[in-house]
Amino acid sequence: MSSTILGGFTTARRIAIGAALAASLGLTAYAAADQQVTALLRNGDRVTGRFDGLNQNLLFIDVSDTDERKIPMGDVALIDAVGGAQGLPETELSQARGDDHLLLMRGGGASKGRFVGAEGTDRDPTIVFRTSSGEERRVRFSEIGRLYLGRYPGAGPAVDTPSTPAATAPQTGAITVNANQRWVSTGITVAQNQQVQFASSGEVQLSPDNADAATTAGSKIGRRVSNGPLPGELAGALVGRVGNGRTFGIGNQTGPLTMPNAGLLYLAVNDDNVDDNRGAFNVTVTAIGTAQTTPADRSRPGGDPRRRRP
Repeated sequence: MSSTILGGFTTARRIAIGAALAASLGLTAYAAADQQVTALLRNGDRVTGRFDGLNQNLLFIDVSDTDERKIPMGDVALIDAVGGAQGLPETELSQARGDDHLLLMRGGGASKGRFVGAEGTDRDPTIVFRTSSGEERRVRFSEIGRLYLGRYPGAGPAVDTPSTPAATAPQTGAITVNANQRWVSTGITVAQNQQVQFASSGEVQLSPDNADAATTAGSKIGRRVSNGPLPGELAGALVGRVGNGRTFGIGNQTGPLTMPNAGLLYLAVNDDNVDDNRGAFNVTVTAIGTAQTTPADRSRPGGDPRRRRP
């Protein structure tokens, strides 16, 4: 199978990465149904178990026979099918910290570009990856060594604690929410029931159609999305999420919003396909006051793990 080699990778580096993946981990052929993976989340958590498919922009991992995790792809920094997402070589990380996604094959090939999606819902789906040169590659998941999903956080695993500490002083941050990114971290950790204010501005383009533009309130032509972070609502609107919790609308309102749970606050543009988007929103986030936190269920990113996918 042909592969597009990274512009920033020399042949020697590509061979070294491939050799490291194969030699250090002792890879052999095995049934895709038994494939073990580790997902490194953007909040630093790791989820390890049997890969159980990709569907509707969710990654499914069976941690045990009764514990299936459904993880939004926007929460995932790395899918590692050949290791535990630890001790990663700097030759990879130097490429993975940028906006582009990084696809490393078990045989040593490397491509830089963007993960587009998956075809098929079995345990060895076809991964669609568009390279930086515009080539669309289709590879089986069982052929992949690691898949970095852009802006690698470089964070270690989060330490489990009974609760997220309550904020004791206002936190303010100026955030640029690029329209072509899935989720953008604000760097602000909020407590459950804490009040947060948003002051936003800017306009984004949601497709090559010049009329398909949006302010933080949403599409200027009233278009709605069916598969965006907030389905059924206006395309392009500013939305938020705390940790792996449910998405909530923000829009252009300036009044305080009550945070539904505790964790790191993320912002995004409400769109199902961000690859052709342009522009950004400028958002000032102010977390005010304090709130009593409740224990966070860190073991179930994405909801009840026992609820099987459609």
